[in-house]
Formats: sequence, C-alpha cells, structure tokens
Amino acid sequence: MRLHLALDLPYPTDIPQVCERIQQDVAERVAQLTGLRVGEVTLTVQRLVTAAGASRGRVR
Repeated sequence: MRLHLALDLPYPTDIPQVCERIQQDVAERVAQLTGLRVGEVTLTVQRLVTAAGASRGRVR
C-alpha cells in the first residue's frame, strides 16, 4: 500500500527530520489500525507556516 500526504509545516523546522518521522509514524499507525502494511509514504510539503500564519489557518 502507498500513501501520499500533503501538509504544511511550521517554520523554522528541520524538514528532512520531520518528514522522516511523519512517514514512520503514519506507516506504523495505519498498520496498527488496519493491519495493512504501508510500503511507502510520500509527502508533499505545500508550504512553511510561521506562528502568525498558523493563526490565520484556512478551512478546506
């Protein structure tokens, strides 16, 4: 199974470290919840958000 996530990250952040952690956590949690093995989790970082920008969040 493959998953693709699009997300915003806070600025500043260590993008490679945070993305690797998210990939691992998502794969593990999906496996726990569904019993399915996730072979690949790809991420798209849509934007970096400052604390001020986060408070103006959008609803999708």
